[in-house]
Amino acid sequence: MTVPDLLIVAIDTNCSSFNGAKKEIQARLETQFEDRTVVACPDPHVERWYLADPESFHHVVGVTPRVGRRKCERDRYKTILSRAILEAGHPPTLGGIEFAREIVEAMDFYRAGKRETSLKHFLDDAVAQIRLR
Repeated sequence: MTVPDLLIVAIDTNCSSFNGAKKEIQARLETQFEDRTVVACPDPHVERWYLADPESFHHVVGVTPRVGRRKCERDRYKTILSRAILEAGHPPTLGGIEFAREIVEAMDFYRAGKRETSLKHFLDDAVAQIRLR
């Protein structure tokens, strides 16, 4: 079996703890992947990461959504993302994730990481693993 240089495993925390979600993934890794895996655990959901840099989001989509304080409500951030896409006049064919690539390409990761610590953990871990390779 060929082992990849880097493996990224992602799971939303779904309102559990960031550390708990990360440990759950790490506990299930096979030995050959332990030292080459980066774990991404968006807290509470990945849609909040898309909204983490309002300036870049506005540049790509055309509006700046009000995200507010972190809340653990099912579909809260999906709804905010989808409404922002609609408000900007775009058809939300995939609920907003159709803009994911453009949002990420425009994102200021430093600024976004300051707003979303789970994103910062992922970015820091990914950079560390890349430097090892």
